[in-house]
Amino acid sequence: MTRTRAAIAAALVATLVLASAFAPGALARGSTTIAVGDNFFSPSSKTIASGTKVKFNWVGDSKHDVVKKRGPGGGFSSGITDQQGVNFTKKFKKVGTYKLICSIHAEDMKLKLTVE
Repeated sequence: MTRTRAAIAAALVATLVLASAFAPGALARGSTTIAVGDNFFSPSSKTIASGTKVKFNWVGDSKHDVVKKRGPGGGFSSGITDQQGVNFTKKFKKVGTYKLICSIHAEDMKLKLTVE
C-alpha cells in the first residue's frame, strides 16, 4: 500500500510540474531576439511573457524599420536604418497581440507578437 501511495504522489508532483511549465504565466521573462532581414522578420510569429525585452537584430543589407501597426498602448517606430546589429529594443509590458511591420516593405515584412 505504501508503494502505491508513493507512486501516486510522484505522479501528482510530476503532473503539477508539467502543468505549471505550460501555464500562460510560465513564459520566461528576460529578453528575446527577432531578426530583421531583407524582407522578413524571423520568426514571423512569437509569444512572449509580459515584461520581456525584444531585441530587433538587423541581418540584411537593405533599409528597414519596425513599426507598430496594431496592438495595445501607444505607437512606436524604430526609425529606418540599414546598419546590421541590434538597432532597436522594446520592452513589451501590455498583454495583447501586436502587429508589427516594416513600413518600407509592409506587404512582405509582418510580425505577430503575442504578449501573455
